[in-house]
Amino acid sequence: MRKTRPIKVPTTGTFDFETLITSKTGKYIDKTALLYKLAAPTVDSQLFISRPRRFGKSLMLSTLKAMFEGRRDLFKGLAIDKLPWEGWKRPTPVYSFTMSSAVGGTYDKFQAALTKLVSGLCGQIDLPYDPAVDATVNFEAFLVAAAAKSPTKKIVVLIDEYDEPVAKFLDDLKTLKLVRSTLHDFYEKLKSNSKYIRFLLMTGVTKLTKLSVFSGLNHLKDRSMDKRFATLLGYTSDELDGPLRENVEALGAKNGLNFKEAKKGILSWYDGYRFSPESTARVCNPVSLGNAMESGKLKGYWEATGKATLIVNRIEKAGMMPGDLENVPADAFMLDVCDAETLPIEALLYQGGYLTIKEVKRGDPKKGETDKFVLAPPNLEVREALKRGYLSQVMGLKEGAFNALVDTAKRQIASGDWKGYLYESLFGLYASVPPDWRIKNEAEAKRYFQLFAFMTGANPQPEVATMLGYADAVIETPSAVYVFEFKYRKSAKAAIRQIRERDYAAKWAGGSRPVTLIGINFNPKKRNIDMPIVEAL
Repeated sequence: MRKTRPIKVPTTGTFDFETLITSKTGKYIDKTALLYKLAAPTVDSQLFISRPRRFGKSLMLSTLKAMFEGRRDLFKGLAIDKLPWEGWKRPTPVYSFTMSSAVGGTYDKFQAALTKLVSGLCGQIDLPYDPAVDATVNFEAFLVAAAAKSPTKKIVVLIDEYDEPVAKFLDDLKTLKLVRSTLHDFYEKLKSNSKYIRFLLMTGVTKLTKLSVFSGLNHLKDRSMDKRFATLLGYTSDELDGPLRENVEALGAKNGLNFKEAKKGILSWYDGYRFSPESTARVCNPVSLGNAMESGKLKGYWEATGKATLIVNRIEKAGMMPGDLENVPADAFMLDVCDAETLPIEALLYQGGYLTIKEVKRGDPKKGETDKFVLAPPNLEVREALKRGYLSQVMGLKEGAFNALVDTAKRQIASGDWKGYLYESLFGLYASVPPDWRIKNEAEAKRYFQLFAFMTGANPQPEVATMLGYADAVIETPSAVYVFEFKYRKSAKAAIRQIRERDYAAKWAGGSRPVTLIGINFNPKKRNIDMPIVEAL
């Protein structure tokens, strides 16, 4: 009997290039042609790239390390093996480290961790660490000594998670400033000793430290939005069709889907990240996609790799809800703001991967206009993470009880039991709002409906334009259309009357699907909705 060849899957937890390449189960998607362009010996050899967490930055740095060290045996069959890469003839010593090793809960603990990190670097070249001076001075001594011992008289420095020590203190600005000042002096040594560095690449999630830390690193070239490297991290649609095709087919087979259906599901869940306004290329989150292919299940994985507590709290402080993030206006300056004291929430969400570029509106340079962006969550996985985080962290809802309500509502929607959904589940969902929270007006009542409806799979369209105004919400299914109007401290009858008087359902009248009108009134005294009114058009 012929044995079936096991299908390798893209990495989900292995971020060491050598381990992945030599693994019998892991699959490496070839990005070496892009890495060759990134690291080619040009004047721009000291770089910075930001990407959201769990996007393969550590694997990229590990791959670059093997390239500069001349480990050609690891690159057989990959694009760079056929290119005139310098490392094949003249390797350069590489010093790679992550600043997550320098994280501490206090400033003193941060300093101690930074000292340990630098001491470890000195140990790699048998350079004694001088306790009489601080870690910054020792770091400079390390750079000079390492280059002196190098056969090329230069070294390569790769720094992962450069922003991690600062991110720890985003809600503690006093300590943040102290940490940031120390990091400024630490990173400045890279600039003042750049003559010893053949290639420098720093990566991180945000640019939160740029205005201070990066003032000592203004020689770095930022490749974060460079169109040439828009697909360097993450998997493209073409890669799903090519090297990942067998994985897509295997995922589809486990779920009763053909290749086209499985790919569509993957793109819906994990695709949508656009990292350059000059390129329309979009990529999938590589770790989430790898988890899906490994488990055979299309669901959210990103949230499990790190809770979005800070993000969700900032959304709440801004008076926003997850549904408000679908069409967020921004510009290039706003997205590049990186000082923690003035950081707009749009920049924090974009840099963290919770929002991406949905649309670019080109300005006219002759009129002094700049390009404008429309931002939105990239995919279903992020939307779900934001909404679940909001429900649990901000509203304090217990996941088990809330999930039971959601599961019931999903079954009602799937079976077309909209009366059960409206008369039972929706009451329970509004009753879940914490008692110290007040729904103050019609807009807030509608926003909660949007949140609940999304979690139950209804996915309403908000503020749908009609000839005489805007319908508060419309839910379309393959077999029916539901038009909603909300009122606050009035009546469900008044809501139905407005739908009819303003002819909100006209665009669906006469179609093949039945149209149902739904009027809902939120009663602040009851802290819940009154009995909804449901009528056929």
